[in-house]
Amino acid sequence: MKVAKQFRWEGAHRLPWHEGLCRNLHGHSYRLTVELDGEPDTRGMLVDFQALKQMMAPLIDAWDHAILVAETDDELHDVVRRTGWKHALLPFDTTAENLCRYVADHLCTAHGPYLRERGVHTVRVRLAETETCYAEAERHVPVVVPQPRITHV
Repeated sequence: MKVAKQFRWEGAHRLPWHEGLCRNLHGHSYRLTVELDGEPDTRGMLVDFQALKQMMAPLIDAWDHAILVAETDDELHDVVRRTGWKHALLPFDTTAENLCRYVADHLCTAHGPYLRERGVHTVRVRLAETETCYAEAERHVPVVVPQPRITHV
């Protein structure tokens, strides 16, 4: 069974090393689709859409109407610090591919135990910057291995 939820936000970024127009600060109407694959519970539900919305809320809230800044982009980082503009400092270049991987990894690490408990085995993320361009990443949700109980004698 597959379930999916879409998210939208407005944001700006730049790729200072890019040889074309993307080296300039510019904006996107980002569209993100999160797909979860797995086995629904006995009542027929995989994951409540509201729960998925809550999992994504910290990222979407941080990135909406913000400038996404790679921590290696000292020039842009200096500008947003001086002006006080809303920004998110990220440990990678702000390409669609990197943002997509980041979201997929975030879901599997921060929410992996919950997702696995709900029967989810695969997370797929699609991030579109424009109507015609997107990146996609897929991750397998790690199996939670119970820790052995230690008894003291």
